[in-house]
This record gives sequence, structure tokens and C-alpha cells, in this order.
Amino acid sequence: PDDNTGGAEVSDTYIRVGALAPKYGSGMVASFSNYGKTNVDVFAPGAKIYSTFPDNKYQAISGTSMAAPAVAGVAALIWSQYPKLTAAQVKQVIMDSGLPINQKVVVGGNSSDVRDFGTLTKSGKIVNAYNALIMAQQLSK
Repeated sequence: PDDNTGGAEVSDTYIRVGALAPKYGSGMVASFSNYGKTNVDVFAPGAKIYSTFPDNKYQAISGTSMAAPAVAGVAALIWSQYPKLTAAQVKQVIMDSGLPINQKVVVGGNSSDVRDFGTLTKSGKIVNAYNALIMAQQLSK
């Protein structure tokens, strides 16, 4: 999960997402989530997400595969309202408009590994759709 190689940005249109647990505070980062300044851009809800499941059922599912669609949904929402923004601009809006978290959090479910949330992600933020729409509106003027 953690990448200390100083890896370069894959693309200015590619967004990497970490998963949040359904609680605020030191346990807000899901124990299974990826993290790292160079390999996670933002965090979004990704644990215990009530979702459709095979055979006409619903189930609480966890994974960064649940967090990534939340961010994709925010990107789609932005683009639906501001279609002239580029993909790179949409990514930057998502990263810049999130809520900054100034909190120490448990990493990887290991209670002896506690770090500042800001060190686990490039933006140091969690996704916020409302703020993203406001920022996108200002950018599109």
C-alpha cells in the first residue's frame, strides 16, 4: 500500500482513491485501504456501503472498489453541470475541493501505526461533492 519511491503522476486525468470507514476519528481509514502520498489522491467512503448484490439482494460491501465509484460519481456530476471542463480540471477540482482532515488515524488496521491523515494522500482530503460543484462553477466562468 505505501509507496516511498516518489513515483511520478500516472496522468493528470487519472485519480487514485483510498477507502474510508463509516466513522469519524482515528479509525476513519478503512483497514484494507491503499494509502500514500504518491499513490492515493483522495479518500471516499468505501466500507460497509449498502449496495446491490446478485439474486435481487442488497448487502454491505467494502473495498476501494466501492470508494472509486463514489469519486467517479462526483466527476460525472461535475461534468453533467460543467461539460466544458477538461478531465484534468475535473480531477483538480475533486482534489482541491475536498474536506481537509487534520487528524491522526490508524493505518492498515494496525493500532500501533498512527499517522497524520494528510500523509496518506496527495490532497490530504476526503471527497466533497457540494464543494466540488461550487469550485467547478467558479472555474467554468
